[in-house]
Amino acid sequence: MRKLSLEKRIEAHYESLPPAERRLGDLLLRFPGDIANFSATELAEMAGTSKAAATRLFRRLGYESFNELREEIRNASSWGSPIYIAEEVPPSNNRGSIVAEQLRRDYENLSRTLESIDPKDFADIVEAIASARQVVVIGFRNSHILAFYFYRQLILLRTDVRLLPTSGQTMGEDLVDLGPEDLVVLIGLRRRVAAATKVMELAKRLGARCLLVADPSAAHIRSIATWTITCEVRGVSAFDSYTAAISVLNLLCTSTLRHGGKASYARLRRAEQIHDELEELDTTSRFIQSKSE
Repeated sequence: MRKLSLEKRIEAHYESLPPAERRLGDLLLRFPGDIANFSATELAEMAGTSKAAATRLFRRLGYESFNELREEIRNASSWGSPIYIAEEVPPSNNRGSIVAEQLRRDYENLSRTLESIDPKDFADIVEAIASARQVVVIGFRNSHILAFYFYRQLILLRTDVRLLPTSGQTMGEDLVDLGPEDLVVLIGLRRRVAAATKVMELAKRLGARCLLVADPSAAHIRSIATWTITCEVRGVSAFDSYTAAISVLNLLCTSTLRHGGKASYARLRRAEQIHDELEELDTTSRFIQSKSE
């Protein structure tokens, strides 16, 4: 039986809570992610109540101890729930400091991600992308957005690239022909669905090579993949940052273009020619620039 979240437990008892416990319950509901940063005594003081009242509340909610609750919060934070990774930051009108913090975090994520990539593995991945019979790019939830980006770049460089899942469809029919000559690229950043692991297991069973692009929380499925590129995604507050993941996908596409040489460049040029023939893109800025030169 699945355990109730902290929020559900508090909601279930909220109306019957004594005032002292309700104040602490309100504090926990505001920013549950902060719980792991404080002791039970500190939380009680912040709520204007006693440690004894805090102990009674934790037991009333079904926790044997405060440590059990704190471990639950840490696990939820690692999993990536925005509720549990949001920090209670005092309001600030200093826009410059907010931008600076975002820049610092994204820089750290980029550095740690790119520096962790093994050059030999990366070369093997690029070779697999270029030589596979078909490349099947898969992503669920927010990862589907990144998978779509990767797919759209790859189809400029090679044939037989597919994006899954398609809108409103299951994937069984699309994976029937998967085999040893194919490559599956799973974008699986945290808050993954269960289907992500099942697809990886199926691909491995069918003999296909697998590239997993994921965050550190995917350690439990790394063994299924042929290669794994781990991307740091921790944002400055409630929402993950995909800067490092996008950079990795962009680097893979750039390297695949270089690996493909003349054939990839010819395909890219042909796509541009078709854009021009169909008048699909606004080239006004390009025309203005050429005139000014």
